[in-house]
Amino acid sequence: MKEFELSFRNPEVKMYVMLVAPSFLFALLIILFSNADSKNIYAASIQAVGLAGYYVWRMFHR
Repeated sequence: MKEFELSFRNPEVKMYVMLVAPSFLFALLIILFSNADSKNIYAASIQAVGLAGYYVWRMFHR
């Protein structure tokens, strides 16, 4: 089994942080500062797009 290196030298960890962390922070800001009734749906969709973007990149990277 191949070992997994949890550092920024690993391109998968680097892309995960670059794509998923900003989408999480943006979704958190929407939840905290939005007055819309469906702000949770907006936040969840932003997080889903960030995570899907990571997995699409990972599929093409491998």
